[in-house]
Amino acid sequence: MRTYEHGGDVYAEDNRPMDFSVNIDPLGMPESVAKAAEEAVRTELSYPDPFCRKLTVALSERYGVPSENILCGNGASDLLLRLCAAVRPRKVLVPRPGFSEYERCASLFGAQAVYYDVLGKSAAQITEEIKHKLTDAPPDCAVSLAASAPQMAFICRPNNPDGSMLSAEQVADVAELCERIGTLLVVDECFLEFTEERSAVEFAKDYRTLVIVNAFTKTYSMAGLRLGFMFCSDRELMDKAYALASPWSVSAPAQAAGIAACKETGFLQKAREYINVQREFLVRELKERGFKVCPSKANFLLVKEPEDLRKEGGPGVRELLAQRGIKVRDCRSFNGLDDTYIRLGVRTEEENKALIEALRDIAKSR
Repeated sequence: MRTYEHGGDVYAEDNRPMDFSVNIDPLGMPESVAKAAEEAVRTELSYPDPFCRKLTVALSERYGVPSENILCGNGASDLLLRLCAAVRPRKVLVPRPGFSEYERCASLFGAQAVYYDVLGKSAAQITEEIKHKLTDAPPDCAVSLAASAPQMAFICRPNNPDGSMLSAEQVADVAELCERIGTLLVVDECFLEFTEERSAVEFAKDYRTLVIVNAFTKTYSMAGLRLGFMFCSDRELMDKAYALASPWSVSAPAQAAGIAACKETGFLQKAREYINVQREFLVRELKERGFKVCPSKANFLLVKEPEDLRKEGGPGVRELLAQRGIKVRDCRSFNGLDDTYIRLGVRTEEENKALIEALRDIAKSR
């Protein structure tokens, strides 16, 4: 049976809901990006460039990474799957709760998941737990540390769904350990540019076992176009990941839009400022209504519903909001979370106010 685990399944609805279930830039797609994609649809009649040459040059100029160390794909999830196919790990280390695609992609190749917990922990505590789990061999283990360690480890910054954040220096600390024991460290920075935090991409040249994965899905509202990219200095791994793609995996409109997006750095600053204001509004209003809100610098919030909003055996906040035409993320697909948790994308001022008004209405009806 096919199930839809991620947010944004608006196609199953007769009427499109107000959608807080996805973490897309509330300002939408920049006009220059939309125009570039539209023009490519009309004019690019040949097959798209399988090497994404113009796009990798644009990404190289923006992120300061040699173009030969950049690989593009059909969204970040495509690249995650290809990396797992290239490595075929026996064991992977993933955050709990965390993006389900890390474990799902690795499990397709027979990997066993090992977890590190993030809820309620500081960045320093999370870093130490990751390092401990990477080197935690059984006492009677007769094999070397490198042989018993996970073959892959995943870090998401900020972590989806809770918004916890390791610094670039903490990532480098973990990367140094991974280099010594031969673990491929995959750092997902798809939400990073909504924050003021530094990217760990500067360390990719120093560690062959470090891969940085990013996408314009969230920051430039390109979820429907599908464009992801990764930075890695291990050319052999890059070649394997490239060979595992289907031909022409990045469409011409996606490549054109990505090139335009690389020039739109001012748009991101505007989006960050807008999100900061709206996130503070949501946090304040949600806490006043008894929700527990995880600290987050991202464009999303993980919240736990108050016990008094759910009657015995009755529907939870997610279902009650759905009845009012508002869709939020069901968090049961995140390991370690139950149906009392919801994730909210930070939306426009008008939508955020409508969400709070709906919660007021729900509280009155209890």
